[in-house]
Amino acid sequence: MTHTRGTAVLRGVDGDRDVTDRLLLRTVPGAVDYLFEDLRALPGAVVVARRPDGLVVDWSGPLRELASIRYFATCAVVLDDVDARVSAPGGAVSALTGPVRFRVAPVGEERWELRDRLVEKYGWVNDSGDWAVNIDHDQGLIAELGPLFYPRRFGELTRAPASTNPVVAAVMVRLAKIEPGQVVLDPCCGAGTLLVTAGQMADPGVLLGGDLRDRWAMASQENLAARRVPGLALMADATMLPLPDASVDRVVANLPFGKRIGSHADNQRLYPLMLRELRRVLRPKGRAVLLTEDKRLFTQSVQRTHGLRVVKEIEFTRPGAHPSAYVVTSRRSGR
Repeated sequence: MTHTRGTAVLRGVDGDRDVTDRLLLRTVPGAVDYLFEDLRALPGAVVVARRPDGLVVDWSGPLRELASIRYFATCAVVLDDVDARVSAPGGAVSALTGPVRFRVAPVGEERWELRDRLVEKYGWVNDSGDWAVNIDHDQGLIAELGPLFYPRRFGELTRAPASTNPVVAAVMVRLAKIEPGQVVLDPCCGAGTLLVTAGQMADPGVLLGGDLRDRWAMASQENLAARRVPGLALMADATMLPLPDASVDRVVANLPFGKRIGSHADNQRLYPLMLRELRRVLRPKGRAVLLTEDKRLFTQSVQRTHGLRVVKEIEFTRPGAHPSAYVVTSRRSGR
């Protein structure tokens, strides 16, 4: 079973303290539905507004419960009244521990006056390099809470140039529907973001990664070890996997888009060969979740691969990119 939430490590904030505040949870466009679904399961959350890139939520409860959700990247207090929100004894800012270190982004003419007021009136420490609160503008003033940034909650990973966004990775793992004990493969593992996420969100029996470049297979292995996720990553070619037929239950992979990695011409050879190989190693009723922005080529390649079909597509929006996660199932019957 894939767990929608995870154990968040909170530093610089009292995660067990009850707070009541209006918060902006920002995510990757395409992941909002999953964030909404997880929030509905928490009694302290009331969604008051929906945006393409997140949700505005009235939150009441410990921040640890909110921080455990994997489908938002940042959390901010909505500063409809700066002084009221900053000084509220039960607000989210009050849960920050130690002297509050902050920065003020370029928010207009009020930037410097606001900075000085926070220092003089509330004793905050202006520190642009090591802050717990970032005052910014997003359809009004907001105070981003540093301890609730995704990497701080779930840990930094070594990243490759085209590593999967962690929120997108969480959605992909959820779409994979990994069951306990299953064999999970990422044939284009890079630095292992998807492998680590799969190991943390689910309970796979075997977690395998492969990458053409040994440096990234090694980085993936290091990330797995750093997160204490059992798994094995090796240098391997996704078109010639060193695996027996029908030996894999689930595949999750961020494919080369042909932008930062490879090219469309490379993909014209790679995608058909890789899909045939995935069809070979997938067990009957196997499932793959594959991310790409080379969409026409990918869907055409699936259509031409006997035994595979696309059953779902989720489009994400990232700076300069609109990749889709395709859920592909194996139609091959068991022997």
